[in-house]
Amino acid sequence: DFFQAGELYRRVMTDEDREHLVGNITTHLCNARKWIQLRQAAVFYKADAEYGSRVAKGLRLDVKEVKRLAGMSQEARAEATA
Repeated sequence: DFFQAGELYRRVMTDEDREHLVGNITTHLCNARKWIQLRQAAVFYKADAEYGSRVAKGLRLDVKEVKRLAGMSQEARAEATA
């Protein structure tokens, strides 16, 4: 369920909170393997498109690819990024 995470990002966090969150995530994922970055960005995208897009951009990933992966099931996403 991604609804609660999306609501937290959209409705509870301030712009500054969102900026810090994305910065923390991208800082910690920047040295991860690309397939891990893609999977995680897709999960964030499922919670909120802006959230996932900002993480993708921060990691220099293709946002269109992240969006495509977000539309897949967990199993299909894992297979597509293997």
